[in-house]
Amino acid sequence: MKAVIFGASGLIGDGFLRESLRAPDVTEVVAVVRTPLTLTHPKLRQVQHDDFLDLTPIADRLAGADACFWGLGVSSVGMDPQDYERITYGYTTAAVHTLAAINPNLTFVYVSGGGTDSTEQGRSRWARVKGRTENAVITAFPHGYALRPGAVRSSHGARSKTPAYRWGSVIATPIIPLLRLLRLSPLLVTSTAQLGHVALHLARHGSSRHVLENRDIVTLAAAARPKAPEHVRRRP
Repeated sequence: MKAVIFGASGLIGDGFLRESLRAPDVTEVVAVVRTPLTLTHPKLRQVQHDDFLDLTPIADRLAGADACFWGLGVSSVGMDPQDYERITYGYTTAAVHTLAAINPNLTFVYVSGGGTDSTEQGRSRWARVKGRTENAVITAFPHGYALRPGAVRSSHGARSKTPAYRWGSVIATPIIPLLRLLRLSPLLVTSTAQLGHVALHLARHGSSRHVLENRDIVTLAAAARPKAPEHVRRRP
């Protein structure tokens, strides 16, 4: 499998990147970035590009892709609405159009968020924009999926570049044990590793459901997580 990852330097994308590099059936990982990553790996190919509204100049580097994992995103808090729509909808659909022309059967996994409005009719602008983006992905690809996580914990120490997300993580961390105790964690919390496991599972096996809420992500991740080799598994 050749996987293309957008947003690899961010919190969500870091999970996609590391789990893809660990997967034995992923032979090549192409990270499309503005700034080079510090991580190196024999499977990893970095493609530097500045204009995410036009991926035509790097289309040849994306050729042969079997999957695209989209972790690039920003918070709408304090952002000009036009800039938010340009990044959220514009960047994503530019990649959708380029990759659909390369491989219409490609698996495209887009990370959206809880509360997204797929009807595109609700009062919340950010929810409408993300819903419109989800719909574009699912319409373009038979294997297009939207993941809607709640709070996302880092599995590998990465931090979000978005201040609102960083503060949210700080606030959420102390209450996660309480959520687990109340059995609310699957409804509200997931991790970057779980998102990576789910994205890879969708690329391998697909799903009849094209929109996965936080509980769906946690459930599928538990089934999709790689098993330890027999000689290192704990015995009862």
